[in-house]
Amino acid sequence: MTRFRSFATAATLLWIFGPPSLAQQTFGGGVSSNSPVAVVVKVPTSWYAPRFFVTGKMRDTIAQYQAMPGLNFKAFSFASGWFTPQWFERVKQERGAAANVRVFEVLLAIDNIPGGTTANSDSAAVATIVEIPIPAGVGKERIAQGFAASVPSFQKIPGLLRKYFITSADGKFGGIYIWRDEASAQSWFTPAWRDRIQKEYGQPASMEWFDTPILLPGQDAGSNWVKGVNPS
Repeated sequence: MTRFRSFATAATLLWIFGPPSLAQQTFGGGVSSNSPVAVVVKVPTSWYAPRFFVTGKMRDTIAQYQAMPGLNFKAFSFASGWFTPQWFERVKQERGAAANVRVFEVLLAIDNIPGGTTANSDSAAVATIVEIPIPAGVGKERIAQGFAASVPSFQKIPGLLRKYFITSADGKFGGIYIWRDEASAQSWFTPAWRDRIQKEYGQPASMEWFDTPILLPGQDAGSNWVKGVNPS
């Protein structure tokens, strides 16, 4: 597995937008116009920046992102702007390198916290991104059906706050998981889990791990695009 610690050489922002969204207007291709999207941004950061300094910069922007139109949820490790040409240019000037941006289509999403995952500016959460190549001959409709059928099992996983069931334009499917803590994630992603994925799909899953010190529901966090059953 690939461990990506967000305070080592890069900061990471995970954005979840409901449709229609600024992210879709910016990135367009490969994403259905009526689908929510998840956007993962990696921004280079100085190797010597201490964690408390980076976290302080994040907290300074909470009010800004709470008011961002179309933002359903954000898990982030460094303050930044949104996706205009000026945003990309500013990141490049400030960090000396362009931001790395990936866009995923969200076919289904669940929140396992009664009333929804709440804001937390001092979180022990981690996020994991799992991607698996889509088997030949399998279309999006079949993938969506499989996602829907698996919802009850994911609602029972201890420590899983949220899951976004995703597909990508480069022919992969999988999930973005937000966990209460690393121990919860490690309890799920066991060697047996990896063996099962390999056997079922004929290829291993790729994984990335992210420290997630701030969880921030947006102003559209309660919008009805987030499907699945929210326990109450």
